[in-house]
Amino acid sequence: MNKETTITQGQLFLLILKFEIGVDILSLPYRIHLLSKGGGWISVFLGGFLIQLVILLCWLLMRRFPSSSIYHIVTLITGKWIGKLLIIAYVGYFLLMGTSVLVNAYGVINRWMLQDTPRWAILALFLFSSIYLVRQKLRIIARVLVLISFLVLPMMVLISYGLKEINLLYLLPLTEAGWSNIISGSTETLMAMFGFEFFLVVFPMVEGSSGGKLKSVALASAVVVVLYAFTVFICSTAFSPQQLDLMPEPVIYLLRSIPLGTMDRADFLFLPIWLISIFGAICGYYYTASYGISYLFKQKHHKKAVPYVVLASCVLAYLPQQREKLELISTIANRSAYFFLMILPLLLLVLSYIMKRKEKII
Repeated sequence: MNKETTITQGQLFLLILKFEIGVDILSLPYRIHLLSKGGGWISVFLGGFLIQLVILLCWLLMRRFPSSSIYHIVTLITGKWIGKLLIIAYVGYFLLMGTSVLVNAYGVINRWMLQDTPRWAILALFLFSSIYLVRQKLRIIARVLVLISFLVLPMMVLISYGLKEINLLYLLPLTEAGWSNIISGSTETLMAMFGFEFFLVVFPMVEGSSGGKLKSVALASAVVVVLYAFTVFICSTAFSPQQLDLMPEPVIYLLRSIPLGTMDRADFLFLPIWLISIFGAICGYYYTASYGISYLFKQKHHKKAVPYVVLASCVLAYLPQQREKLELISTIANRSAYFFLMILPLLLLVLSYIMKRKEKII
């Protein structure tokens, strides 16, 4: 395989780390608080355990076909025609997830940064920059996104300033919401950590053994769980339960209340860094969707499909005018993830054993 079309396991680790820390880092403490109260950080670790099981399930499927992406695997297992339908479905899923991140990113930008800027202008910035990057070869894309992934560090440093405001009494009693609600809250973490599915497409393009690839993805997800738990802990102890009930994006409220040197509000520094980070996550979904289209039409390179994918995503993000319809995109995307990342991989894995279809395991 051409060196320009492969990435290292270290790059895979940083890419998954980047993709899993997205828009949800701003609102996760609020959503978990509504269900789990002071036990929100417990819900995060439970969700982290669930995500590791999902990653293991997907890896077991990919390990049986080490030189194939998910697009090739569905064809090998289900046949030509059903396989094509599933390829289209996966392309639609990745496109929908990218659009969901784009819609949520626009919502934050509109509320906190550029209130009077037209939606089309903001979406146009994402459109042109995404097309330029995603058309490149995988290794070039990976190098750019790896640089972006390091922005997680200053983001977490800024959030850690909230340690000066904590009051541990706000967490008590830990099980106030009841264990049933704490367990239910873990699903919020699960949805917040979608992004690891990038490896379903690039699995054969990652250098090294199948076991090494699993370690990279699993370790990246474990680090994200710790960072999310830290963020939830900070927000749950910096604000009272009554305050959190009224803060859909508590991380931004936290940063607005923290003076940073000569800056009155740390959110002015945090949000631009966060915005660049979100751009990387959106590009990851655009790449996987474009790669699927190129595979479906047997093209040598994915770059011809990129403008169509990005334009379709921006149109989907632009058309809904009511906030309820914008939120519906995210709801559909998150619910469809359960099928494409859990149910379908499990069915494919079972079918691969029943039909005795596999490649040589590396």
